[in-house]
Amino acid sequence: MLVEKAKVKVKCDHSGCDNPCDFVIVNKRFIFDGNVYLCSDCMNELYGEIGKFMIPKNVKPIYKKGGKDDK
Repeated sequence: MLVEKAKVKVKCDHSGCDNPCDFVIVNKRFIFDGNVYLCSDCMNELYGEIGKFMIPKNVKPIYKKGGKDDK
């Protein structure tokens, strides 16, 4: 799966939403491409719902503080 900015002008695929789409979720795993077009509001709502189940990992720092190599 891949999330991209929408290049076409279609309405959001979420039922009951008539906003123009801003993002497209591209799925190329199957024989037929199954793209899902979402507006910014629906994409933020989806992000919030996914965040309830999956917590993003912290980014590892590039530089460590207080190690033996610090001068």
